Amino acid sequence: MRFRLPILGLLLVWFLVDREFLLLAPGVRRVQQAAASDLEARYVDAARAPHLGAYLRQRSPEWVTVGPWLAARLGEELRTQSGDLPFGAGYTWAAADLSPVDNATAPPPTAEEVAEDRADEFGIGPLTLKDETATVAIRRFGLLESAEGPVADVFRRAAEARALVLDLRDCDGGVAGTALLWASYLFPEQVHWATLQYRVFREEYWTLPRVAGPRFAGPVTVLVGPRTMAVCEGFAYHLQARRRVAVLGERTAGAGHYATRRQVTEHFSIELPEARATDPETGKSWHGVGVAPDGPGLP
Repeated sequence: MRFRLPILGLLLVWFLVDREFLLLAPGVRRVQQAAASDLEARYVDAARAPHLGAYLRQRSPEWVTVGPWLAARLGEELRTQSGDLPFGAGYTWAAADLSPVDNATAPPPTAEEVAEDRADEFGIGPLTLKDETATVAIRRFGLLESAEGPVADVFRRAAEARALVLDLRDCDGGVAGTALLWASYLFPEQVHWATLQYRVFREEYWTLPRVAGPRFAGPVTVLVGPRTMAVCEGFAYHLQARRRVAVLGERTAGAGHYATRRQVTEHFSIELPEARATDPETGKSWHGVGVAPDGPGLP
């Protein structure tokens, strides 16, 4: 018994180290090096990528730490060093598959993320109907894989109203494809929604030709504020550029780079800004300046 407890303790430490939950300095350095390599190759601001990569490579690793804490710390440091709000980092207990060549595409949602999305009602607040106005808060644009039914339900209920208010004041980001789904309900035909400029290529995004619920043709108000970030800002900006909505409230955060979750080790990922969003109507972005409202918020 005297020898069994130390052996069990060593096995537990080995297990936690293998899961990258418990990290000693060499493990921390390995995570930093992997993140630096991905950042240097793919960060949308190619001129600043070497500086950020060098910061990660030269960062003094903690002697001992735990995975979730290290992810939170690295995400905060990347945001501070770059001034780019979409940067982040994450840790998951379940090991991710790193077999795809160059990890070329964003990994699919994990079971944990799907469960969290469902528990959070897909980022959608309850819809209220008052004085022929439907109001719904969007806390974030949830996973596209889960969003079609809940979004269709919102617009089926909103069909009873003459006006629609979308409250994005606490919306801090989410999935760009889900924001495009919401926008598709607000136009009678397809429109060129946005252009994403990556380092070496660009992508055009158009609203969807078909949706599962009724489209909304009435007046729409979008509420924004300083906590409105990233994809949520883009949603307001593109609608405002097409004069489809009235944007009310306060200026938004100014996070106009689109980030992709990139798996850098089996248990660590980074939210890496890989593309700069521009609007086809204005030719501009809200990055660094935010979305300027058309007027103050509702009383």
